Amino acid sequence: MNRLKAVALLILLLSGCATQVTSIKDGQTQLAKAKGYLLLSVETNRDLKTIYINGPQNISLGSKDIRAGSNYILVELEAGSYTFERIQLDRYWYMKLDEEYWQVTIEQGKINYIGHLELVRPRYWSGVSRVELVNRSSEALEYLEESYPVVLSNYPITNSGPGEDDFFDIAASLKKD
Repeated sequence: MNRLKAVALLILLLSGCATQVTSIKDGQTQLAKAKGYLLLSVETNRDLKTIYINGPQNISLGSKDIRAGSNYILVELEAGSYTFERIQLDRYWYMKLDEEYWQVTIEQGKINYIGHLELVRPRYWSGVSRVELVNRSSEALEYLEESYPVVLSNYPITNSGPGEDDFFDIAASLKKD
């Protein structure tokens, strides 16, 4: 009986480690001090259960935001370095992600585009999947212009994912001209 109580307590403690977040609404435009926005697109052929992201603020993105198809997620986070830890595919299968490739930085007072997460799962009852983070900056900018024009007008956008990309700086300088 004590073992059962200990296991139940452990599960309760572990489930409370990550705060589940959802995309903001366009009217929410005032960032709190020392915070920035994370912009991520998820494209998958199957509904996913959860994406776990660790950093100054441990978060999880739930099934509401990562359904089958293409979904953009814009959430407010504390500035700092974050690591995508794992993707819970369903109740049974998950993918642990390579820490080096899946590290991103959220800059204070900016919209931080980290990429387009593409996950293909050939069969439902298989844990085998292909996952990669692709840079589609132009599509992300289009999405923000259509869905979050107020946020985009109040905060600069930057590429915070892996690799170097000056697309947002070039687009901003062309817009000024």
